[in-house]
Amino acid sequence: MQLKLTATTRTRLGRHARRVQATGKLPAVVYGHHAATTALLLDGHEFQRVFARAGRSHLVDLVVDGGAPEKVLVREIQTHPRRSGPIHVDLYQVSMQEKLHADIPVHLVGESPIVKLGEADLLQAMYQLKVECLPGDIPESFVVDVSGLAEIEAGIRIEDLTVPEGVTILAEPDELIVKTVARRELVVEEEAPAEEAAAEGEEAAEGEAEAEASGEA
Repeated sequence: MQLKLTATTRTRLGRHARRVQATGKLPAVVYGHHAATTALLLDGHEFQRVFARAGRSHLVDLVVDGGAPEKVLVREIQTHPRRSGPIHVDLYQVSMQEKLHADIPVHLVGESPIVKLGEADLLQAMYQLKVECLPGDIPESFVVDVSGLAEIEAGIRIEDLTVPEGVTILAEPDELIVKTVARRELVVEEEAPAEEAAAEGEEAAEGEAEAEASGEA
């Protein structure tokens, strides 16, 4: 999957960025391997389309002012608290010969038999894993099959994963990714206090009746 972003260099900064957003442009910066930080303008719609496929872990070809493409990763996305969509993007230029760190999403597939029976729920402890590798070896995701979790408290740990060659997961091997936990049933207690109160009221009424009868006698 080869993805491309086109950009132009941005010379006017500050409040001018708000005006360009109104035209569909997206302010950005690119920095990284032996490269000076450069302010850019991206096409907002193109960026969102590319980011939907690339995320933060897939290399993107960045073409600035019609030049040669450079490999970049999306590092940070700033959003507005009241408007949808990004308002600024940080891109990181990589060297294909130097290792880097990347956060890779964890996707669960399959169905646990004991969960299917309704006796347990899945508890996912990790939704992404940080790895170290060359840019060309970045995995798209880690796919975790839970169909083998047939008992309560059964789990899958990092050491159980199949890791691509050249990729190192930066976490302890025994760290838990997902496990099954007993499903807690909602127990509705009987309204004993109300019944007790009614019984006490009946006893009090009987006592008053007896007292009145004794007085009449």
